Amino acid sequence: MNHSVISGNLTSDIETIQAGEHSIAKFSIACNQGERADFIPIEAWNMDHLADHIGKGSKVLVSGAIRQQQWESKEGQKRSRLVLKAFQVEFLDPAKSPERENAKRSDGGRSRRRAA
Repeated sequence: MNHSVISGNLTSDIETIQAGEHSIAKFSIACNQGERADFIPIEAWNMDHLADHIGKGSKVLVSGAIRQQQWESKEGQKRSRLVLKAFQVEFLDPAKSPERENAKRSDGGRSRRRAA
């Protein structure tokens, strides 16, 4: 059985590309392991809605299967990497909203509480 569940924060906004009739949402998440972080590339097929709800810094829980991608570089060297092909992505942060996005832009990404 090939099934993994990981949680972490998106390291950048989601990139969605078309592959024929299908779409692929590509992103990576940083998973903290004590003092170090592992950066896991994720591919979520036909989940166009993800970019509407999560972005850089969002905390997610991803379940899926680990796949090895292999290719040859222009120099003829064999390369490979592991990618998590997502079956399910759960949002662990509140959904993005226009108000929240505007607040991030206006204060440089830091949210502050105002005293009443």
